[in-house]
Amino acid sequence: MKTILVPTDFSDNAGNAINYAAEIAKITKAKLVLFHAFHPPTIPADVPVIIPFDELEKDCLARLKKIKKNILKKYGNELNILSIVKCGFAVDEINGMIKENKIDLVVMGMRGAGYLSEKLMGSIATILIRNTSCPVLAINENVKFTDINKIVLACDFQKIQNKSILEPLKDFVKLFKSHLYILNVTTNLKAISLPVEVLGSTIFGNALDDIEHSFHLIENEKIVDGINDFVNENKIDMVVMMPHKHTMLETIFHERNTKRMAFHTHVPLLALHE
Repeated sequence: MKTILVPTDFSDNAGNAINYAAEIAKITKAKLVLFHAFHPPTIPADVPVIIPFDELEKDCLARLKKIKKNILKKYGNELNILSIVKCGFAVDEINGMIKENKIDLVVMGMRGAGYLSEKLMGSIATILIRNTSCPVLAINENVKFTDINKIVLACDFQKIQNKSILEPLKDFVKLFKSHLYILNVTTNLKAISLPVEVLGSTIFGNALDDIEHSFHLIENEKIVDGINDFVNENKIDMVVMMPHKHTMLETIFHERNTKRMAFHTHVPLLALHE
């Protein structure tokens, strides 16, 4: 992990994500890129107003530099921090930054229980989680950095064609010497005839042989509740999902019961992408 991008809107929630990213950067010695995208307010065409783009940019950059100064003071001057401001729509500019700067991880703030599906479905965080090409680590406003000893990969046990999608996850596991739990939540356990270890080996092959891991299959009518129960019972420190072909994320976003999603209130959510 060489470069971490942290988009911010200067909110407390984003500030919390910056602190989390700084902790990771300190451990991995990765470059930390603080980023803000701004766009001027919409003004009626018949109103003669000159929008001071340069002033807006300078103001945003000054705020980023102040954040950088505070991070260096808190985490040490050895951190490599870059501050960038661009004019444009946040999602487009973030995706542009990912491509231009070879970003390895995006760290973003996310609100708490109930907010995820009800108010953030069209937000920057969830759009990136579901559509970007880079791993995205969503940090709830109440999450503080701790050692990541236990990680759960919640997936639907469909065969993964491109095993490289697992590399960012394996980096986290190796970095923190974590145990990886691979979890599938099914609504009908009796319909599964093969042992979970056999299913897991069929899906992952030998891709996980170099890390400590175990396979788990549980029954619950609500996928969200099943993940929550597993997270709480096993004291999980991070939840990982793959938002494209091999995930339960779409189902979770459409469940009415998302207010009970415990994992996004006290543990980070890492989204991997092929």
